[in-house]
Amino acid sequence: MKHLVLIILALAIVSCTGKWQHGDDINNGHDFLCSAGIGEDSLILSGSDFRYDNDGEALPHRILDLATCQAIGLDRVMHVDTNTTIVRVWGVKDYPDKGICLLLGQTSYSDTRTCWLATFDKNGMMDFMRLGECGGMNLSYWDDIDEHTRLVGIDSMHLVMPEAWGKPINVSRWISYNQMRDGVDTDSTLWFIDNELPVTIGGDGHFTIGKIGTVYSADTTLLTPYWRYKRQLEVMAWTPLSDTTFCDRLEILLDEAQGHITEPNQLLGDFHTLIMGRLYCDTQGVMQWCLDHPDAQLTQGMVKILKEVSPEWTLNELQKIKDPKILTRSKQLVGLK
Repeated sequence: MKHLVLIILALAIVSCTGKWQHGDDINNGHDFLCSAGIGEDSLILSGSDFRYDNDGEALPHRILDLATCQAIGLDRVMHVDTNTTIVRVWGVKDYPDKGICLLLGQTSYSDTRTCWLATFDKNGMMDFMRLGECGGMNLSYWDDIDEHTRLVGIDSMHLVMPEAWGKPINVSRWISYNQMRDGVDTDSTLWFIDNELPVTIGGDGHFTIGKIGTVYSADTTLLTPYWRYKRQLEVMAWTPLSDTTFCDRLEILLDEAQGHITEPNQLLGDFHTLIMGRLYCDTQGVMQWCLDHPDAQLTQGMVKILKEVSPEWTLNELQKIKDPKILTRSKQLVGLK
């Protein structure tokens, strides 16, 4: 088996050409991605200004198979089933003097298209960060008025990459709520929310989000607190995996929203999507926080969700917990033996 793995690795290395070729040793993130089979020159990000609205269809990309997703560790941070999902990578940015490589990609499910950033060194993935929807329509913003008129959310993403190490990547996310008639946009924007996220990569390969700038449409009559909190939950979903303050900050947001939202699940499933996505990639961290804060809104909302899904699925997720005491207490918290 060991020899087979070495042969597969060697074949992956041989298949890389041009700027992406490396020797037998894996010394940095550049080499690691090449050994995993992501080695096309066309994927090297050139320039600094990138727009990814409308799924980024006009930009160079590579569709990944399941083996490559597993090789880079993507399956450990988000659900990947290439029979029902499409995983594409748009490009890589190499920081050779730091040994770090940045990968930009997207995972498309049946009705969502989650963009993401990940950093790699010679040992594999260092950090992971979701960037939300950028496929045009965000189908969680949807309201049929009549047989001809529909209100839909249009999402887009703009990245400005710095040339110098240590400078933030500026991630601009724009959501607008538009009216469509018979499938055609009437150019009637009811409201918009623009978020600016400065994202810095540290020497440890971890993402840090600076102060998030938010601009709302001037007329907030239609932009009710419901919509604003809904978008804030989506912004929370973009928290890097390495950020250990996630649960604390989410609980603060839920407390702030309590006057408008009686419980997290009323946000059109956004709390469900957010917390289940985080639970998937950081099961022990989330459950440890919930055990320490049993009366928190976050804990109560998550327990309610887990009791409504199949016990087999929940048990399978909890098995990711390495600490036996936390595992036992987590099962008790959600009503499993």
